[in-house]
Amino acid sequence: MSTRTLIAALACTAAVQVPVAHAADDPGALIACGTTEADRTTSRTEALTRSQSWLDARVPYSQQACHENEHGSYRTDCSGYVSLAWGLTHSRTTTTLRDVATEVPRADLRPGDALVASHHAALFVRWADDAKLEPVVREQTGPDGEPPVERTWTAQTAGAYTPVRYYKVTEQ
Repeated sequence: MSTRTLIAALACTAAVQVPVAHAADDPGALIACGTTEADRTTSRTEALTRSQSWLDARVPYSQQACHENEHGSYRTDCSGYVSLAWGLTHSRTTTTLRDVATEVPRADLRPGDALVASHHAALFVRWADDAKLEPVVREQTGPDGEPPVERTWTAQTAGAYTPVRYYKVTEQ
């Protein structure tokens, strides 16, 4: 197995919900999927609508590909998926998503916020429980070819992620 194939197989593997290392020189970060001249102001409803478009189209996971639809062109990995939902100028990486977001208290997560770690990112949809421990997320997961999913994370899985809010999100 080549290093490139191994990286793609390990990246964004929340399907098994265990942390994996993202290579610092992630080859997917080099894929240029350009969309807009500036990061857009996006409402929470729009973020969910934009993310739903990839669920409906069953966009296959890849760090080497872009997917284009009415919302723009984005890399088809986990951070590209969050970039699509937020309407960013281009596909960010799991590390650089924090450059356009602010950390928020976990209990304050709202639809369209995200949960990020060095190895994965997912869009927050809602809480599955009243205790606000188990988030329902939408995520583009690997390995190669898997479509995005909406699922409930355990409290343990969610605890390994930092909750963040896009800096240009509106409450609409």
